[in-house]
Formats: sequence, C-alpha cells, structure tokens
Amino acid sequence: MKCLVFDFGGSSVKYGVVDDQARILFSDKFPAPLDSEEGFIQAIQTRYEKYETEVCGIALSLPGIIDSESGLHYGSGAYGRILKNKNVAELVGKACETKAAVENDGKCGALSEAWTGALSEERDGVVLILGTGIGGGVIVDGKIRRGFHFSAGEFSFALTKFNGYTITDEAWVNIGIVGMTYKLCKRKNLDLSIQDAGDTLLKYDRLLGADYPVHIQQPQKIRVNGKQIFKWIEEGDRDAEKVYEEFLDSMVALIHNIQTCLAPPKIVLGGGLSRVERLIPDIEWKLEEFYTKCCIPDTLHAKLQRSRYLDECNLLGAMYNFIEQYGR
Repeated sequence: MKCLVFDFGGSSVKYGVVDDQARILFSDKFPAPLDSEEGFIQAIQTRYEKYETEVCGIALSLPGIIDSESGLHYGSGAYGRILKNKNVAELVGKACETKAAVENDGKCGALSEAWTGALSEERDGVVLILGTGIGGGVIVDGKIRRGFHFSAGEFSFALTKFNGYTITDEAWVNIGIVGMTYKLCKRKNLDLSIQDAGDTLLKYDRLLGADYPVHIQQPQKIRVNGKQIFKWIEEGDRDAEKVYEEFLDSMVALIHNIQTCLAPPKIVLGGGLSRVERLIPDIEWKLEEFYTKCCIPDTLHAKLQRSRYLDECNLLGAMYNFIEQYGR
C-alpha cells in the first residue's frame, strides 16, 4: 500500500511516495504555494497526475488547527489565510478523485515517532518539530492527544520568555527558524523581502518591528537560512550567537515546562534543525546549567532524543494518519 504524501512547510513543500512499512520510496520538494487555495490544489494535482496509478490516496501534513477526522482546517499557520474553514481533505479528494487525509504537521511528526520511530517502544512521549515554527505532538497511551479545539501540542504559542506579554515572548519567535531569521535580519540589516517566506517576514515586521532598532542604511541583499545561521555561529558571529543564545534559553523554558506538566519518559526533537549535530548537546548543557542553578530534582530532568526521521518525520506521520483513517 502506497500514498502520495505532502508535508507543507512555510517556505517549501516536501512530497514523496510512502508505503505502509514506513519507507519513503521517492521524495522531492517545491516552493510553498501560499498565495491562493487554487494554487494550493493545483500544486497537489500536478504531482498526483504523475503517480496516481501507483498510489491509493493522498496524505497531507499541514500547519494549523485541523480536525483530522473531518478534514476541516480551522486556521492559523502559514496556510491559514487561504485554507481557513475549508475542508482540505474534501477539496483535495474531489480535485484528484481519490481518498485524502490531513493532519496537523506537528501531530504528524509525533505519529511517525510513535509508529516506528523514537517512541515506538513507549506508551507516552512528546515530540517537538523544530522547523519554520515549532510544532509538536503529545502521545498518551500510544495515541495522539488532539485536545480541546485540536490544539494540544501547539507549542509555537507557548511563552518562553517575558517581555511584558508581547508577541516576542512566544516560542515561534524565539525557536522557529523564521523567527530566528527575522531577528538576525533585523540585527544585521538584511533585506526581509528576498528571504524564504519573505512575505511572512514582512508581515512579522509589522508586528515585531517596534522592538528592533531602525537602520539608516539600505538593507543588504543577503539571503539567510538555517545552514547560514549555524555557519555564522560556528564562525563566532556575535549577532548569530545572540540569536542562538535566545533560542537555547527558550528551548530550556519550553522543555522544562513540558517535563513538569506531562512527565514524558522522552522528549523527541525532530524537524530540519534536528539535523544540526551540536543542537541536542547544546540544549542538554543549558538544561543542566538550569537544573543546577534552580535545584531541580532529578525526577524532573528531561531526557532528550533525536528523531529517528529528522525532517522527514511529517511525511511518515501523514502516511500513518492515512492508515488510521482508511486502514491498510
């Protein structure tokens, strides 16, 4: 059994053919279709036409508040503007004349780890997906916890610092790669419009710009992504180091609060940033510093583990959600 699977991110979309043994048989990516519902559907149709004879349906991983049983997207996330209050599974299924299933991207990441990944031998656990924002999912008794309004695991909105209850206190600003990119662009006076997800960054600037200095010079035409940020960190760039310090402090706050509230045996880190080799050791070092300074008992220390599937976890989780809905 195989499906065509899509993982819609804020700047690009990963897609591929995945089978019911958690094997990715093919994968590729294309730019995120953020402009319209029609463009979103067309992007799926175009790729489905190439594989429709090989697959039995379409599985989608999407940011936002989603009722996976009905397929309804309630908004928020990068696609909230074009898909709010739309039944995505119905739209895609009708356009492609096939079965379709959709789930929140963070919950897809958690499902992949519970299926055959780092949580496959655990009954409970938490998964944090470090990508454009910060998604995630909570596994309880082997099942995904969707919660009231399907919002369990929406860690992007957790408070990870205090600046007078402003939007800059939220995890997506301090941990998500788009937030880190925004802060670095403002520090270095880089052009927001030429970055990946430039429209989103310009929107953020209207919300966040008052908290950053205004530069007199014209912004530099330098593109930034996760690889460039960590290259600057390794080179000792002070702006990049400052953004990374804020990232680590926010990760400590988020992880400790999750551990205190849910007491999972493991917190699994996935998403694009999980590929950075120094990431988990750096977070663990900061956690130990915090535990020592704040006299946190050993029973409340978090155990971190890297995702088995890294930035491919959402593809596999979307496939597992399809299997749960339609069977093998």
